[in-house]
Amino acid sequence: MKILLTNSTDIYAGGEDYVLTLARHLGRRGHSVAVSALPGHLLLAKCQGAGILTIPIDYRGMDRVFAVALELRRQLKALDLDVVHSNANYDRTCAAIASAFTGTRHVAGVHSTHSIQHNITHRLRNHYGTDHFITDAEAGKEVLIREDRLPSWKITAVPIGIEDPDQDISRRSRIETRRELGASADTLVVGNVARLVPFKGHRVLLDAIARVTRSFTNVLFPIVGDGELLQELQDQASRLGIGSYVRFLGFRDNLESIYPAFDLYCHSSLDMASEMFPIAILRSLAAGLPVVCTNVGGIAAMVEEGVSGYLVRPDDPAALAEALGKVLGAAELRVSMGNGSRRLFEQNYHAAVMAERVERVYLSLFPGRPSSGTDQ
Repeated sequence: MKILLTNSTDIYAGGEDYVLTLARHLGRRGHSVAVSALPGHLLLAKCQGAGILTIPIDYRGMDRVFAVALELRRQLKALDLDVVHSNANYDRTCAAIASAFTGTRHVAGVHSTHSIQHNITHRLRNHYGTDHFITDAEAGKEVLIREDRLPSWKITAVPIGIEDPDQDISRRSRIETRRELGASADTLVVGNVARLVPFKGHRVLLDAIARVTRSFTNVLFPIVGDGELLQELQDQASRLGIGSYVRFLGFRDNLESIYPAFDLYCHSSLDMASEMFPIAILRSLAAGLPVVCTNVGGIAAMVEEGVSGYLVRPDDPAALAEALGKVLGAAELRVSMGNGSRRLFEQNYHAAVMAERVERVYLSLFPGRPSSGTDQ
């Protein structure tokens, strides 16, 4: 098939990494794949580096939606596309308009657990301009059915998948990154990778860290990501007296070098109808890390309670600190939970598994067309 993946955001986070990974693996399955994003976007640079065709389109301005859709429509026709797979709100609308009355099927990726229908344009787009929806978890599918009144047959939950880390690179990166962090051999490093925005729950995480450090002093908490709350969180860490335990590392484009330095991963998202299936947690599973996470969105599907980690109530620093303490205080538990995370990744969340499942959705829109087979 000829496939175009679109993304209209101006950030590079989990949703953008999803597009890159999916494009790579659909290509390996024999499909012709292109990616469209804002001109100059990091996603396009990464795609170009991977040999993926890129199409810069300026997905900005509510007064330009129809002009942008017309430009996208020209691309659909020029490339004779079978599928356009949108991944954010703006390009979702553009793709619905662009594919109307053409042979191109529109598949909409939904990566958060909130309604995607806020006006009449969204209603028309969702019900008449989209052939199928793919969500990252059943929690997202339930929202689309309950709040947007979309039929269940039109929605498929496909868990995100990621690449398998290179073990040689991981071993070297652990040494180098821990040296950068100033972590000694016996320091327990608890990582967090998330944008510094309200729904990621960093305020709660810092409160939990303050509790943890009353009992554990050989710990370090690197927080990877940037965002609007940086100064506020730095001030909070100072007030709590935990500045020596926390490292705000900012945005990092080398996450494959960061995760090996962790001994444990913690994700503190709040129940704000935004989180669905964080790639940050998937990276932790792939790295064989125990995980302590809040039970929001689709995160429960990513953690085997008591086997690969613990799930706690959101917005509860005491509960988060207690779960962290259980894992930090038991070396054998860290090993067994890390092994449990790795098994879960291999079984359900490898990128090749995701691409095959997404391909099945595409094929369901073209009855009689055979599957391409496996990753090449």
